[in-house]
Amino acid sequence: MNYELSIVLIYVVILALVGLPDIWQHRRVLVKSKHAVALLLFLIWSGVVAIWSPNPKRGVLTEGILGVICLIFWAAWVKRTDLRKVLPVIWKILMASSLTVCGLALLQMIAGTFIESRDVTGLCVGCVAGQFGFVRPNLFAIEPQFLGNMLLAPALMATYGFMKKRSIGRGLTLLVLLTTLGLTLSRGAIYACFIGVVVMWAVTKRRWLNKLAVAGIMTVSVVACLAIQGALATINPHINETFVGAVTKSINHLSMGIIDVRPTGDDQSQSVVSDDAESSEEPVYDGYVAESTDVRVNLTKTALSAWLDSSLIQKMTGFGLGSSGTVMAEYTGSNYEKEIVQNEYVEILLERGLVGIVLFMTVIASTFDKLNKSKNRWAWSIIAAYAVQWCFFSGLPNAIHIYLIATLLLVM
Repeated sequence: MNYELSIVLIYVVILALVGLPDIWQHRRVLVKSKHAVALLLFLIWSGVVAIWSPNPKRGVLTEGILGVICLIFWAAWVKRTDLRKVLPVIWKILMASSLTVCGLALLQMIAGTFIESRDVTGLCVGCVAGQFGFVRPNLFAIEPQFLGNMLLAPALMATYGFMKKRSIGRGLTLLVLLTTLGLTLSRGAIYACFIGVVVMWAVTKRRWLNKLAVAGIMTVSVVACLAIQGALATINPHINETFVGAVTKSINHLSMGIIDVRPTGDDQSQSVVSDDAESSEEPVYDGYVAESTDVRVNLTKTALSAWLDSSLIQKMTGFGLGSSGTVMAEYTGSNYEKEIVQNEYVEILLERGLVGIVLFMTVIASTFDKLNKSKNRWAWSIIAAYAVQWCFFSGLPNAIHIYLIATLLLVM
């Protein structure tokens, strides 16, 4: 099933159960909300297609998690008047916890520079210094990309706060968040953040000087990120890497190989991750790692091919909730059935068909509409950033924060 019980799942289940009495009491109010109804239809359809799923256990669990998320939204929606009163406190807690995470991420990078044991540092296999010459922080997330994704909303909220009122404290907060986001080396999260900022610039009427100041902080964060990566690579006692070498590798990887300022004589990007990367004297990668892109692209192509080669009925209704791994394994002749598509849109299309993807996009469109009517169009930037990120990963349990943040924005 490729699911595991986590503190986050336990938390959201409790949160949903607490909200049940309020949902029942205000059920007539919810029926009048187009957004709540759109979400209900998507939930119902997901449950229907779970009936013919070749992986029913994963289908039932996926429907359960989706149902819990829906319950949390409905409960928050009927209690939105009360929740708005504590939004300033929630905002401060989110900023404080995010800055704490950034501090811990830097400590993890420093620890991983001198300590090779992942049992001590908590680093994932692809996070160790043996990969690029410097550590990529993942902290409590499975991979750096999810840490980067979790920093998206706080970073964009901090951007809006700084644009609204410039101050040294807000500027430093934004700088720390953006720098830590860059240290994850997650291109999907970094690109999504940039697009989110562009959307915010486009829909807000703040003075151009404030927008220019944000651009300046973004530039400084890039320099700070590269400086930290280069410095940690230089002082690493286990890896043979220079400051310039680490910086140029980072730039090459983030630009997907387009910008190549590596010193002459460096080999091109290697394709195999060594099992003993942690103890290797030379970094495994010399720059852009094509596999991280190719794997996602190939999975998306496989899922789309399986959907296109299906019958008309399956194109409309999908193969069943939770079926993507099983379907792709059967289509390619593989024995590994736990794979995910790594693209939320294509996974929904494959599992729930055209009907499912239309309902999903309706929910997203109604979210933009709600924020527009409330004159909080700046929050479009966060939804847009998540919409971009969905092109690079899928898997509901690893990204529950997206739906909780969306709920918070709609309550606002």
